[in-house]
Amino acid sequence: MLPQTMWLNKAVEEQLQTLKGKTGVTPNVAARIAFFRSIEKGFVFDKDTDYKLSGNLKLDKFTWLGKTQIVTELLLKQRYPEYSDKELQTAWAAHVEDGISSIRNKNTNQFFKVVS
Repeated sequence: MLPQTMWLNKAVEEQLQTLKGKTGVTPNVAARIAFFRSIEKGFVFDKDTDYKLSGNLKLDKFTWLGKTQIVTELLLKQRYPEYSDKELQTAWAAHVEDGISSIRNKNTNQFFKVVS
């Protein structure tokens, strides 16, 4: 399953911090929403893509995923059964990046008011 410590791409971290400033929603909660939006949309990560995890916000798995941990890991394993733990973490980060773009392009205050 996912490693105990996880992080994202630097640009995604900055987007999450910007969302926090606009909405007050913490980066870990916004990352959970973004992940599930990406899954719902049908995004599929290709492990052959050169995807760099360059962020500084390294948090433990429970902080990133909270009560969605089991569901998140099951969805990743279902979609990527042949991926290693490290590849699953990269896929998770790519899903967060994909999902955050759809949140960023909406009226964020209105969006988070509805789901909070």
